[in-house]
Amino acid sequence: MYARKVGERELTLTVSGMLWNRSLVMMDAETESLWSHLLGRAMRGPLLATELAIVPGEMMTWEGWLDAHPDTTVLSMSRTADNYGLDFYRDPERFVYAWMLGGRAFSTTVRSLLESPTLNLDLAGTPVVVTFNPESSGAAIFSRVVGEAEHVFLATGPDRMRDAETGTTWSSVTGVAVSGELEGSALTHMPGLMSYRAAWQLFHPDGRVLLPGDDVREGGG
Repeated sequence: MYARKVGERELTLTVSGMLWNRSLVMMDAETESLWSHLLGRAMRGPLLATELAIVPGEMMTWEGWLDAHPDTTVLSMSRTADNYGLDFYRDPERFVYAWMLGGRAFSTTVRSLLESPTLNLDLAGTPVVVTFNPESSGAAIFSRVVGEAEHVFLATGPDRMRDAETGTTWSSVTGVAVSGELEGSALTHMPGLMSYRAAWQLFHPDGRVLLPGDDVREGGG
């Protein structure tokens, strides 16, 4: 998900009808520049090389979203496809949850997330936790730092995790502490997205695919 404002200009983005690297190309109505939906970058036109700001978002079932956000407001649009659910990932090796950090591309397969729904990582000097709810098929990435303390998280249920340092219980969907010493605290939600593995690797051939049990602690830079 991207912010539509570039400088002082607000863009109206539509589907161009074209593909690049087998992925959707967007076009803005104001300048007719062409944008990669995976990169959020203008690839042709007056806004060439301009990048849209990434906004954290989640892709999950409506039931899972409503459970985590009961007071939500929904934009109802005409349906053009089947209902979204875990059945979408019939071959979980074909899909990745992916993100950029420190100018580098990282991802982990849905199969890996099914095996290990809470991944504690230290990438480019940044401690993060990647979570997955097998019931709603929603994935998210959060900073593991609360205040000045770094935490390690363990999955305790489909939508719950506990930090090893204080025993606080957190929602793995929203990143909010729901009980314990840190109740009411919130982890910083970072941008990530679900993608076909082949598409992500076309755009990021040097990206790292993480597996459960990988030694993922890295220095900065």
